[in-house]
Amino acid sequence: MRPAVILMFTCWSAGVYIPFAQAELKKLNGIVGGTVSFPAAAKQTGFFSMNGSQISKVISSKKHNLSIRLHGRLQWDSSTGLFSITDLKMEDSGEYRVQGNHMPTTYQLTVYNPVSTPQVSSRKKMKHTCSVLCSVENGREVTLSWQREGEILSHTSSPDLNTPLSLPLEIEEYSSTYSCVAANPASNKTVTVRPEKYCFDPVSTPQVSSRNKMKPTCSVLCSVENGRGHPVLAERGETLSHTSSPDLNTPLSLPLEIEEYSSTYSCVAANPVSNKTVTVRPKEFCFEPVSKPRITNTTAAGSRGRCCSVLCSVENGREVTLSWQREGETLSNISSPDLNTPLSLPLEIEEYSSTYSCVAANPVSEQRSFFSISELCRVEYTDHSDKSDHKAPDTNFSSVDRVVLYVMFVLRLVEFVLVTLAVGLLIHLYREGRVQTQHSTERRGKTKYQEPDSAL
Repeated sequence: MRPAVILMFTCWSAGVYIPFAQAELKKLNGIVGGTVSFPAAAKQTGFFSMNGSQISKVISSKKHNLSIRLHGRLQWDSSTGLFSITDLKMEDSGEYRVQGNHMPTTYQLTVYNPVSTPQVSSRKKMKHTCSVLCSVENGREVTLSWQREGEILSHTSSPDLNTPLSLPLEIEEYSSTYSCVAANPASNKTVTVRPEKYCFDPVSTPQVSSRNKMKPTCSVLCSVENGRGHPVLAERGETLSHTSSPDLNTPLSLPLEIEEYSSTYSCVAANPVSNKTVTVRPKEFCFEPVSKPRITNTTAAGSRGRCCSVLCSVENGREVTLSWQREGETLSNISSPDLNTPLSLPLEIEEYSSTYSCVAANPVSEQRSFFSISELCRVEYTDHSDKSDHKAPDTNFSSVDRVVLYVMFVLRLVEFVLVTLAVGLLIHLYREGRVQTQHSTERRGKTKYQEPDSAL
């Protein structure tokens, strides 16, 4: 036994190995730039060869390189006895043998380029079925496949390494997750595809319009451009109604009858990737601005007394109220569900010194009309058939009327005084003129009788 042992040691030292049996061939794969380890161990004695040529040997647990072919890249782990090659290159592909304390093991190493990352794009978002396309750069033994939750749906490969691989997929289950996998025997790259990313466009903003503002009930219409998975919802804290349609060429429309004008409604367009909301306030969509009220005098002809009657009228509308106010105080008001009949509200005026106004209002607008008591409630005399009976003058005047009457009275008084003074002056002048005439006559008479006496 000792000569045999010495002979075997001598032959290994000389780089010659004696195969005890046919070595088992195993396959190993590696990628360019990566590292591959050979599972057979050579801890105390052994050798490592490539394509029939020894590259390195182990003697007494020490590695000795016999070739520069894998210089700096062939590693040996003394603790495990395993050989490995780092920074793999395509030319490293070949047959390797490791022989240690046991039967030698042969490995067929194939080095591949790493596969590229697949690229996924959407092919047709707006059709009823969503189609995506996965593409990758081709290479040796590269395959491209679609998978859904681990299940292979389709795959492809091609010997034409100059043409990229492409694989389409019709997505049918929008709730599932799909994967596009590019692989070769040494590496793989996976891209996860979620249907909401590739099959849906962001929804458009809904448009809300009023359908019938002037009817007893207010109706609005919400519309949006249709698309895959586009439901339209009408909400008021809770979903009131919704709609969707497989006809992607026709916009979605959803009407709503508004019953609570104090509430806020929302129209929501949504799909799995986005949503758009429009807030609907009934004040904006259910009410027109009120008209300005009109005031007319309705006092009966020939009526006597202090009372003056006026009537305020306005075109009716949803939640329109008509009221009489006196200096901010509401005297009376009226409203009616019959929107086809104007609102009218009479008023009997009793205080002529106050200011009255007629107010028409709804939740979005207000119109106010004032009137002049002196114009609408002035006194008019009306002749009767016997012409002896006249309408009694109304002695109730406003402060303005009193001032005007007082000024007129003063002017008349001044006029009377001036006329009286003028008449007195004329009488005085007349009398002075008559006395002077009498004095002149007397002087001429005296002179006439004195002349004959002088002659005698």
